[in-house]
Amino acid sequence: MRPAITRDAARQRYSLIIDGVEGYLTYERRQPGVRHITHTIVPDAIGGRGIGKKLVTAIMDDIKTDGEKVASSCWYASALIDKTPDWAALKA
Repeated sequence: MRPAITRDAARQRYSLIIDGVEGYLTYERRQPGVRHITHTIVPDAIGGRGIGKKLVTAIMDDIKTDGEKVASSCWYASALIDKTPDWAALKA
């Protein structure tokens, strides 16, 4: 069974736990209808498995579904958004 990404709107956080280690993405709502990605954190112990990309994909899927826009001050998320045309079109 694949570990599931947990979406926690109250904490503005997406997380994925693998082998007891948590990787996570945080965001803020600085303006209505825009999720601002602040950090994508994947500890070395679980790095190299595409976890960061899975977390960014999860938030971008939700942003698209909810008809929202995205902004990012996280270098990792910003790079993925910029190189994915469907996601870049959602930039605030």
